[in-house]
Amino acid sequence: MCYYTDQTSSNKALENRFKAQAKYDESLAKKGKISGFTRAALPIITQSKPELIQLIPWGLIPAWASEEQAQDLPKNTLNAKSESIFEKASFEPSIVKQRCLVLVDGFYEWQHVGKEKIEYHIHLQENGPFALAGIYAIWQNPRTRILEPSFSIITTPANELMETIHNTKKRMPLILSADQERNWLAPMSSEEIKSFFKPFDSANMRAQKVKNVGEQTQLFA
Repeated sequence: MCYYTDQTSSNKALENRFKAQAKYDESLAKKGKISGFTRAALPIITQSKPELIQLIPWGLIPAWASEEQAQDLPKNTLNAKSESIFEKASFEPSIVKQRCLVLVDGFYEWQHVGKEKIEYHIHLQENGPFALAGIYAIWQNPRTRILEPSFSIITTPANELMETIHNTKKRMPLILSADQERNWLAPMSSEEIKSFFKPFDSANMRAQKVKNVGEQTQLFA
């Protein structure tokens, strides 16, 4: 599954690539390797505001959640499986009309070889930011009445490359091509949405082993 992403692009680079405005303070955006379990906010383009890049926390809280549920749900909604997304109460309202682009420069996954876990950084052949398909929700805190957006990354069965790396669960995030991005944000029928649920072509991806030295992450072929 996709629980760790890499976000290194500047606001200007994101604006140029995705033709949208990032009006948030760039110092608030976490850079580098990002864990979904930290409730970190990532740059997102939503279906309702496609002209903006917003910082939104990772871990979806559905609109119907109670305050107590909102504390625990996010760690279980970092990912949404494409095969069951229309059947899950947490995800079904969002996949229909609250889809989003999750802007990343890569993501991390681990390969299991015996007792060893080998970390890989995965990105596109052409370096630079790209979009993962996501869904979002807006929850109103019943105590403060503040509206709190959040998102989840959609996953699919792995392609050939990711089957080799993520060789236990054999999953990968749903990567969108540049041509698909705006269509993902457009109104669609359920069948049209499902037509996006395909693994990205391995030939357009690259994986590098990761070596962690102290707090520094180094990549090598």
